[in-house]
Amino acid sequence: MPYVIVISCVTTETVMVSSPSIFYKADEIHLFRYTRDPGTARAKLYEDHYRSVCNQIRDSLPDCKITEHSDDPVYDLPRMVRGLSILYSQIMKEHPDAEVHANLSSGPSEFIASLGIFAFLNPDVKLFKVPTKRYTVDAEEFMLLHYDEKGEAVGLSREVYEPKPVPTVTLDGPDEVLVRSLRIYGQLLDKGEEPTGPAMVSLLEEKGLWICSRKNSGKRCGEHTLDRNNYYRNYANIWKMLGWIEDKDLREYPPLTEEGKAVIEMFYPE
Repeated sequence: MPYVIVISCVTTETVMVSSPSIFYKADEIHLFRYTRDPGTARAKLYEDHYRSVCNQIRDSLPDCKITEHSDDPVYDLPRMVRGLSILYSQIMKEHPDAEVHANLSSGPSEFIASLGIFAFLNPDVKLFKVPTKRYTVDAEEFMLLHYDEKGEAVGLSREVYEPKPVPTVTLDGPDEVLVRSLRIYGQLLDKGEEPTGPAMVSLLEEKGLWICSRKNSGKRCGEHTLDRNNYYRNYANIWKMLGWIEDKDLREYPPLTEEGKAVIEMFYPE
């Protein structure tokens, strides 16, 4: 069994953090939180929720190691990315084969964005979300929270501060040719057609996605064989290596993995 680590942020949610930790049977949990005004009622609110999360986890996972990270504000995106990166380096030193899960459903938007960057930089990190099944207030109370005394929809924030720019970073996306060619492969499968080597080469040429040279370096190799070899070497095998198509599927034309489906949905849309 792999050593399982879960990363979450704690603000004013409890089961949103404890439930997935218990579900994954975490051996180690890292909880990010921050108290802006110690000693205030607001600080007590956050402290009480944090302690409740820890108690819920310990009740189900008494041997689980819980580590608190509270030095940096969880609403500071650059510092959160830095903190997550430092944590991941430590995890890899201590547990190089660990299975790391990160909770996208807990914490402020800045922390969630930092997890996205963190997971992009460390593809082995598994992101997850936790949909709410039942709320602590009934439907009528929930609706009342979002309207003012005049019946106007106002949400939970009555007044906000001025916008604050968020630092940006440039991250390279996946190779465009590989993504677009994978989409063609998936479309053939969806239509019940076989994405054979010749069929894929023809479609890739038609779409301007065939990047392979037909020079065979003097080898006695027909153009058809050369194209087939180039297709598997420069496309299909790389998709498998990247985890975009099933590697252990015994079918001649393996299906896309969930990651592969996500890649063609998110990047370079037609």
